[in-house]
Amino acid sequence: MNTNKVNASLPFAPATTKTDSKMKTLANEDTFMQLLVAQMKNQDPLNPMDGTQYVSQLSQLTATEQISKMAEALSTMSKVTDNLNTSVLVGQLSSMIGKDVKWMTTEAVSDDKGNVASHSITHQGKAVGVSISDGVPSLVVKEGDAVTKVNIGDLTLVGDTGLEG
Repeated sequence: MNTNKVNASLPFAPATTKTDSKMKTLANEDTFMQLLVAQMKNQDPLNPMDGTQYVSQLSQLTATEQISKMAEALSTMSKVTDNLNTSVLVGQLSSMIGKDVKWMTTEAVSDDKGNVASHSITHQGKAVGVSISDGVPSLVVKEGDAVTKVNIGDLTLVGDTGLEG
């Protein structure tokens, strides 16, 4: 059974199956209101809808709208926080430019029998810049003639701390 098909005979059926979150929210609210209106139009005049049911359904719609608005606000706040964190990290990394840094990488090594073991390698170089890829900042380091991006979590030492020995 294909669940992506839409029943075109329903007056409230969406014309598209696009999953845009804003469209979903509106479709849910619109669909609810269309169902409520259809229910009121088609109710039995001898046995009308109970007023408490109507108020209950209306309050459910209001609660749904408020939850949708709250979720949208939280999403916006999350994006602002992420951008702020990135800005702070870029500032901190920028202060490292020109300093000597050390970092560790892990390399998988196989022996003659095919056994794989991880091996840590310590690198050192001079920070020459900051790079941001997909919103994630990293330090650009010159190691000999090579230039490489170093993840923040891989850094083990920045500058001359006297702990190198």
